[in-house]
Amino acid sequence: MTKLAITLNRSGDQSFEEFRAYYVEEHAPLAADLPGLERYTVSFPADPESASYDALAELYFSDGESMGAAFDSDLGREVTADAESFADMDAAERVVLEEEVVVD
Repeated sequence: MTKLAITLNRSGDQSFEEFRAYYVEEHAPLAADLPGLERYTVSFPADPESASYDALAELYFSDGESMGAAFDSDLGREVTADAESFADMDAAERVVLEEEVVVD
């Protein structure tokens, strides 16, 4: 299992509440249809004022090839463009991980 973890921060003068609402109501449903996506979670800080980011997205694929194909697809490009419309993607931290479950 390959996981892409991305930290996101709001852009412009959005409030945290506006950022979260857009993410949950607009962006997440769009990204949920990425080809090959097996699991998708997004977490928001309990105390956004003291957090270093506004959201942590985790997207799971069977392997790196599937992940690459998802983001190279038309929908993948649309998801990326949408993220750029509401999040500061220059400040985003991305890491590709191989997850090992310890407790489930």
